[in-house]
Amino acid sequence: MNTFFIEGKAGRIEAAHDKTKDANPNKVAIICHPHPLYQGTMHNKVVTTLARAMKSYSIESFRFNYRGVGDSQGEYGEGFGELEDLLSVYKWVKANTSAKEIILCGFSFGGAIAYMGIEKMDMVSSLITIAPAVDRFDLSGYSTPTKPWLVVQGTDDDTVNPQSVFDFIVSQDDTNLTL
Repeated sequence: MNTFFIEGKAGRIEAAHDKTKDANPNKVAIICHPHPLYQGTMHNKVVTTLARAMKSYSIESFRFNYRGVGDSQGEYGEGFGELEDLLSVYKWVKANTSAKEIILCGFSFGGAIAYMGIEKMDMVSSLITIAPAVDRFDLSGYSTPTKPWLVVQGTDDDTVNPQSVFDFIVSQDDTNLTL
């Protein structure tokens, strides 16, 4: 893992590049972490497990800390600031790597942020959300992803209400959805 900084709207964003031997140069993952006000960081165990899973498929990943987390500058932005952080990381990846495709991933709060951001990111080939915090944000104003979308949700989750996720998924145009 190589840690570095990306310039964002609220200041520098701490990021990590999880390199892999024999990486596919045309595909990378961007991984969004859980809620910053509840100890969510790019070092969360689900986030790092996603990075390791990508590595097993020879896909390098980029993780980052939202504003105000770790060494990232700024303060919590009510979800909208964190969406800006994701878009800053996306623009950096687009400009500084040879990737032609991005797998966008998010866990909990990060799943909601990824869902909100996908329609603003033209290089995303698929979306993976794990326990997306759909009950914490009004996502009704965002389009259903048109790219393949995998949702992972446990039935015994005590942080994200599983029924809220199931209801949200049922309300979507599920042509590209795997649950």
